Amino acid sequence: MSSYLAQEVHLARRHEEILSQRSELLQQMETYLGDKKTKKTWQTQAADAAHKRNAALLNDIEAAEKKLQERVHLHPHPDTVKLEMSPSAAEQDSMGCEVPR
Repeated sequence: MSSYLAQEVHLARRHEEILSQRSELLQQMETYLGDKKTKKTWQTQAADAAHKRNAALLNDIEAAEKKLQERVHLHPHPDTVKLEMSPSAAEQDSMGCEVPR
């Protein structure tokens, strides 16, 4: 009879240990999932901020490109003007020939 009682006490203690371990593991899992969710939220916010920065930079680059194109059309390079006026004169000038003016 005492062996049954000793075995029952042993099983009750083991049961309590298992419940304690289960509780610990559940708490660790909750902490892990909470950290994972926080990390994902942070990554999403960082990605959104990067996307906004990239869009702003792209807009700035496109505006600068447009200004440069407008400037080129308003004030073409002297060599371009020379080519447009007289292609043969520009060729002669580039070959080192003297161009009558």
